[in-house]
Amino acid sequence: MKPLTIIHLSDTHLRPEGQLLHGNIDSWGRTAQALRAAKNFSPDAIVVTGDIADRGAPIHPVAAAMFNDIQEEFGCPVISIPGNHDPSGRVGPEFNTQRLSTGPYLANTVHEVMGLRIIGLDSAGFQLAQGEVDQAQLAWLRSLLTVPAPLGSLLLLHHPPVEATSSVRAGRGLKDPMALAAVTAGTDIRAILCGHYHQAATSLLINTPVFMAPAVSYNMNPFAPDEILAESGSGFAVLQLGQDAMNWFVAYSDQVMSTTQGAGHPRSVRGQQTAN
Repeated sequence: MKPLTIIHLSDTHLRPEGQLLHGNIDSWGRTAQALRAAKNFSPDAIVVTGDIADRGAPIHPVAAAMFNDIQEEFGCPVISIPGNHDPSGRVGPEFNTQRLSTGPYLANTVHEVMGLRIIGLDSAGFQLAQGEVDQAQLAWLRSLLTVPAPLGSLLLLHHPPVEATSSVRAGRGLKDPMALAAVTAGTDIRAILCGHYHQAATSLLINTPVFMAPAVSYNMNPFAPDEILAESGSGFAVLQLGQDAMNWFVAYSDQVMSTTQGAGHPRSVRGQQTAN
């Protein structure tokens, strides 16, 4: 059996029509670029780990329609969870149309992809930088994990259950990550996929890999953490899962296609970082 390919997008920060993010980033264009580039990997699933909107912008019905069109075109599920820029309930029933079940909240989802279980948790407190998974969600997750899946499980969160590598974003991850670790330890969870930090990174929650995708919209300069990188392409992560092996890497849309729309090329901007 060939490895499954999961495309991991995060932090699209979509604005209302005609509005550029930070005045010069076409976040819709960058999302379209990422999805076009992702098609080259023949994905078995696409996951979107939150901050679909920017600052609560009322774009969710249009975003859901876009993801559903991609789902039909690519022939694979598009699985979305909210971030702290997505108001409660906005990632609703028009998203995740191939879900098998729902947990305590609408954004809690379970999908099955060729033996791989993908579980979405809602860690997002709207307009709060730090996320939280409450006891109802932990109990639901614990119940799910009592029965392992043939290829194991992936867990989707917006807020990483590990500390950021930059002191600028310290304290912006998941509140009480050890409560989550107590549920996931010793289960079939193979990896936790997150976003939020606007910087690609990897870590461990006890012994579980945590993969943090780069943001589709913009990423922060690791050498100057208050500066947005000037990137010509939109970034995403690729996770390849076999029965006994797992590979993860970052790709950029301009590596496979020309991206010449000037509005999609963010220049360096200082002082723009908010509660990512």
